[in-house]
Amino acid sequence: MMQRILAGFSALPGADQAYIVSRRSGLVAAVGKRGRAPNVEHATQLVQAMDKLEKTHSVGRGLEFWSEGEGMYLLTRLSEDASLVISGKKGGRIARWRHAVECDVDLLNSVLR
Repeated sequence: MMQRILAGFSALPGADQAYIVSRRSGLVAAVGKRGRAPNVEHATQLVQAMDKLEKTHSVGRGLEFWSEGEGMYLLTRLSEDASLVISGKKGGRIARWRHAVECDVDLLNSVLR
């Protein structure tokens, strides 16, 4: 079931990969183009940076991060332990990615339990 949801995310306009990373377990599941490994280390560093920002600057808990540059990157926290990452090429529609995540976040959380 989780693979089907991730396959839906990776099929969004401009998306190449969708994967879930866990603080305890590392890579939980991934769907994307062949021969391209998910950048788990980068995703883990982003989650740690969001945690650090929360603690040092009292801005509250970071729930989502997105980046638009040479490529597109969306990281959404699913729980304290797990985060969903969608990455793709420049010109991807991040608003559509966010909407798709919002529609399926409850289903993803139930599968992760």
